[in-house]
Amino acid sequence: MALSPNFFPMDLVSEILSALPVKSILRFRCVNKYCDNFVSDPNFVKLHLKRSAARNPQFILMADHYLHIPGESPYGSDYDYDVDEAFIPYSLCSLIDNPSFSLEIDPYYLVKNLNYRIIGSCNGLICLEGNSITREYYECWFRLWNPATKTTSPKFGFLRLFVNTLADDGYYQFNFGFDDSTGTYKVVASCYNKRELKSKVKILTFCDSVWRDIGSFPVDPLNLGSVLESGVYLKSTINWFAIQNKLRYNYKDITAEQCFITSLDLRTETCNKYLLPRDFKEVPPSEPIVSVLGGYLCFSYRNEEPYFVIWKMEKFGAEDSWAQFFKISYHNLQIDYDYSDKYIKYHFQLKPLFLSKDGDSLILTSSLKSQEIIYSWRDNRVEQIEIDASRTINDDTTMYNARCTEKDYFESLVSVL
Repeated sequence: MALSPNFFPMDLVSEILSALPVKSILRFRCVNKYCDNFVSDPNFVKLHLKRSAARNPQFILMADHYLHIPGESPYGSDYDYDVDEAFIPYSLCSLIDNPSFSLEIDPYYLVKNLNYRIIGSCNGLICLEGNSITREYYECWFRLWNPATKTTSPKFGFLRLFVNTLADDGYYQFNFGFDDSTGTYKVVASCYNKRELKSKVKILTFCDSVWRDIGSFPVDPLNLGSVLESGVYLKSTINWFAIQNKLRYNYKDITAEQCFITSLDLRTETCNKYLLPRDFKEVPPSEPIVSVLGGYLCFSYRNEEPYFVIWKMEKFGAEDSWAQFFKISYHNLQIDYDYSDKYIKYHFQLKPLFLSKDGDSLILTSSLKSQEIIYSWRDNRVEQIEIDASRTINDDTTMYNARCTEKDYFESLVSVL
């Protein structure tokens, strides 16, 4: 019996299908033309997106396997490699309940030789950056990719930098976000010009060919060396930790008064500056982190005691709404916060990744370890996340390197066109 309004009320059809995962919904497109049109209907896509976002939080579990292909050169220079990558939606609740597990990768989520770098994700869409370099210039471009529907947009946003200017301009760092006032996706490109002592910020709307300069960027100069890598998307804004009047992060001669958060509103394409919590009085040896946990903009750092402290802005944009979220002893985290070898002493960064729905468990990663940890603050319990991924459970020859990425991800039917 065909699925059509002659047999089922439209509201009932929408309610049933919107509760299904994308992979299952797409099978209905083969039933008849009506079903194909229904699954692609903008109203149904929005309903499914809303339902997906409301379900248990997910993230993308990224797994890759590299197979080197030797070349004919006796020096080994002429070789190629084959890459299998998997982008698997995974439940945060399942990860917290069982942090050590074996995963059989569904072939549906496998991608061959993608050769793109992930910039960010919104509404189930992932923004990918591709690039090429010659002796004269470095060029990059972008694509939107929906791994659930296995669709990719054409290339857009070509940006060319001449090699002889990179010493001054540096490479652009990119962020991706959604402008909810117009329903459009945007890419933000930022770099710091060492010669002019000036930050440059550009913005591009999806499928637009024109990069627009953001002239109101409030920090000049801004430490963009590693800051933009910690830029985070929240509520149609991109947010970074920023240091004013310094070319690089050097904790010995930076004061807390020089530090703040800069926020770019994708709707108005203007910037705001937010003061940090009042208790942030001394700059730590490793750079603080801006992140998003539980829907709040968060600011985290190591204090002098030493504890790992996380603050949340309870009302976004309100500087007086900072509240302490977590204060965790490094001893409880079972982490040596000053790691040294015989040559150098390292001050590593801790970065919060995810927060459980009940707020009891926090997932963190460190700059010195490849594995993430789960910290349960109620009983001060720490667990290492260990994931063994393979094509089949019994496959011990094609093991994938698995890691957590792209938090707050959920599958959607949103079109990339």
